[in-house]
Amino acid sequence: MLTNRFERLNALAKITSASRYLEIGVAKGATFTRVDVPYKVGVDPKFTLDVRAHANAHTVFHEVTSDVFFTTLASAHGNFDLIYLDGLHTFEQTLRDFCASLRHASARTLWLLDDTHPTDWWAARPRRDIAWRLRRRFGTKRKGWMGDVYKVVFVIHDFFPQYTYATFPQHGQTVVWTETRQDFTPTWNSLERISRLGYRDFLRCRDSHLSIMDVPQILEAVQRSRVALA
Repeated sequence: MLTNRFERLNALAKITSASRYLEIGVAKGATFTRVDVPYKVGVDPKFTLDVRAHANAHTVFHEVTSDVFFTTLASAHGNFDLIYLDGLHTFEQTLRDFCASLRHASARTLWLLDDTHPTDWWAARPRRDIAWRLRRRFGTKRKGWMGDVYKVVFVIHDFFPQYTYATFPQHGQTVVWTETRQDFTPTWNSLERISRLGYRDFLRCRDSHLSIMDVPQILEAVQRSRVALA
């Protein structure tokens, strides 16, 4: 159920009645072109889809880095109801994208963070070239690279108690929404400590801090939060 990224995004869009969608990291557009929201903005430093075939008054593309977009272009589009962060798969950049997007969000905005559950030690390396090099050296046939985006979830846990989150099982994607978490207690209370976490730390904290739920549970929790905001 909802195994594809665009299916999850469309389900979230329906719950929040999204009218404005932002995607950071469009690449070939496999997700972006399938998201059903009236107004869509795609950002990528180098698109690999035919932008001209999809661009119109309601589908806008910006071939720039996310840093440039948020500092010079985002305000022209108003607040977004649904934001998908799938850019550079590093802790630092994804955290910067999340923080920058807060200025262009509202209490009803939903975020979907991609690649928050690395499949193995190699996939959790912050540099893709090193991840592939190590895979070849150790002869593993497993593929995939998620980087260290999972640390962003740990930062949200410790420093953003006004947001609640839940992670889809299997290919990890984390939904974030406005809802104050009760009985909040930070675990690391230090960005520097979180930045130094490794895959072993991820495994140790995965069950306690990623809030992994089945799809129906996640959608129900998000739906309840929408009703509370009404």
